[in-house]
Amino acid sequence: MTFTVKTIPDMLVEEYGNQTEVARILNCSRNTIRKYIGDKEGKRHAVVNGVLMVHRGWDKGKDSDA
Repeated sequence: MTFTVKTIPDMLVEEYGNQTEVARILNCSRNTIRKYIGDKEGKRHAVVNGVLMVHRGWDKGKDSDA
């Protein structure tokens, strides 16, 4: 079975920066897209086969490894 792993910043490049289109593809709100725009390394989220997976339980005040 093959799978693809992307991040929201990668998807924004593919969609020419259109946050609304990325939100539509992932079936989530545009605010969720904005929340993960800065996570370029994918430490707090990943898109696996078109499904958004998020890391829950991280402290917003700390910038530690997940």
